[in-house]
Amino acid sequence: MVDVKSEKNAIKTKRKLNYVVLGLAMFLLGAFTMFGFRFATFEPDDVHFHANFALYINGTKDEFKNFTFYKEVAACSVHNEDDVESRVHMHDENPSLVHVHAHGVTWGAFFSNLGYTLGNKAITTDDGTFVDAQGGNALSFILNGEQVKSIQNKLIQSEDVLLINYGKDEQSTLLERSKSIPSDAKQANATADPATCSGSEDTSLTKRFRAALGLRTH
Repeated sequence: MVDVKSEKNAIKTKRKLNYVVLGLAMFLLGAFTMFGFRFATFEPDDVHFHANFALYINGTKDEFKNFTFYKEVAACSVHNEDDVESRVHMHDENPSLVHVHAHGVTWGAFFSNLGYTLGNKAITTDDGTFVDAQGGNALSFILNGEQVKSIQNKLIQSEDVLLINYGKDEQSTLLERSKSIPSDAKQANATADPATCSGSEDTSLTKRFRAALGLRTH
């Protein structure tokens, strides 16, 4: 004799199990689809670009000859957002090329990392403090061929060309000095830095996996 009640209970249990399996399968399919989408569409947010600059004080160009002005390649092979010097610096004793590795970096921050103090009315270097309008001298800024009044809090943009000049020079002289600044930032943007100094602690594949899992990539 067939136990109808037991058979019905077995059918209900089987249905419940099927619902659980189906729900789990749908969840896994959704999670896998989301993972695949994030993995395929991930774009790294590494910041790495360059700009050019020159600084003249009373007609003399600052060549930044001291090795302390330059970031050691080995020291920046692993990028650290908490290290202010890793955000913006110079390399390889190139005194006109700025390396930027973070969002929101200003010209003032760059000079601060060099040990200088840059303001809109004064600049302090290893040779002293030079104040605008003092002794008839002017502190001038020419950014991308145009004179600007303020530079301290301006964000450094890729392939910027900045001239900072202190002295009694004519406008024509300032423009000539601005044009003479090496424009190797564009070439540097297309060339890998020494030791891939651009935050290479994670491989691109690793970052894709972390982003797909919703984890931080930095």
